[in-house]
Amino acid sequence: MPSIRPATPELQLSQASLQDALRRALRDEGGRAAVRVSPGTRPEAQRLVFALMREAVDVKGGSLVEIAPHDWLLTELPSFEAGKLQLLLEEILGKTAVHLLPLPASKHMLISILNAARLPQFLEVPAPEPISPLNLDARLDRINLAQVYRRQSIVGITDTRLPKLVFQRLGLDHTALRKHLGSIAEDRALLRHAQSSLQKRVLEALGDEGTRKSLMGGGPIAPLLLDLPPDLLPPMPAETEEDQLPAAAPALYATLALHEAISVSNLATRRQALQQQAWGIAISGLSASALSLVESDALPADWLIMDWSPALDDTQSLRVLRRLDSARVILDGCDGEAALLWGLSQGIYLYSGPWIEDVIAASRMEYCSEATRCLRSECRARGLATSPFDRLGCHKPLLLEAVLPEGHS
Repeated sequence: MPSIRPATPELQLSQASLQDALRRALRDEGGRAAVRVSPGTRPEAQRLVFALMREAVDVKGGSLVEIAPHDWLLTELPSFEAGKLQLLLEEILGKTAVHLLPLPASKHMLISILNAARLPQFLEVPAPEPISPLNLDARLDRINLAQVYRRQSIVGITDTRLPKLVFQRLGLDHTALRKHLGSIAEDRALLRHAQSSLQKRVLEALGDEGTRKSLMGGGPIAPLLLDLPPDLLPPMPAETEEDQLPAAAPALYATLALHEAISVSNLATRRQALQQQAWGIAISGLSASALSLVESDALPADWLIMDWSPALDDTQSLRVLRRLDSARVILDGCDGEAALLWGLSQGIYLYSGPWIEDVIAASRMEYCSEATRCLRSECRARGLATSPFDRLGCHKPLLLEAVLPEGHS
């Protein structure tokens, strides 16, 4: 929890400095924004959010203050940096907990803070108790990949008829990983090391026929989108051969998170080199708020994975969407028919998400002669499973392996 000290002469001086910082943010020059955050009550989330905001302050300036309990404000950043910070914080806390406040348009809000009965305080969050990294790698070795990886299907739909399987995706379940790591997951560096280690393991596992079949439930039935960090992409070739063979259709698409993809300065060049190795690039995490902060149409990727939200239907988002090639957009997170109908109205062909998995399970059961022996929830869970054990109980394993009935996939 933030540490607020009693009013001492030193603190009164600090308050004067703080008010000076807020007044500096009231300047009329544009190109800046404040970021207001509701960090929640979990200490580990508070520490992570505080670290990200403090890093932004240290590099780009501004001040970090507590307006009220669980109400934090970063007084000013360059607009681009504020937008990047907003994306990062939304991934941790959710979109409703983070607000971007362009300046000077938002200066009336800052004036109300200066005039509030409870003056803001400089924010201090105590450091967490030291977490020992000892035996972390041994603990990671004991984690079965199937415990922390989930697969999903990406289908093509041109109308409301049965979908066609186009891709499969294999991604790390971050909630499951945190559960397995316990308090270790509170340390950002150790969590990042754990994620990287497991992502490297799954990439190696896919290169072995036995473990690949275990993870994917059979042979490769569709090109795979695999969530990876940039440092696990194949290295650039030392020299470019003059007589290169035509690039094969990608069998695997490295799926980079948006905030990581935009940090790779030579991604377009890397993508061209990867094409010769039958690799492609997908970028995930393109949300309604991110559309206005990045040049989405210029992202060097084969596929753009956009998170479904009713906010996509607002005027600003639709204006940006019109610049995108809908043929390379995957609408993810579809949780109901409204997502599909909206996507179809925008010319989007590819879909994924929990509602899509329900549609797939229902379609599979419609063509399964043993369907009366199973619940749809069981069929759905077995279809998503990344271990043979979790697929036990299926009486038509070949149909399950095919994901969708023959003739519809």
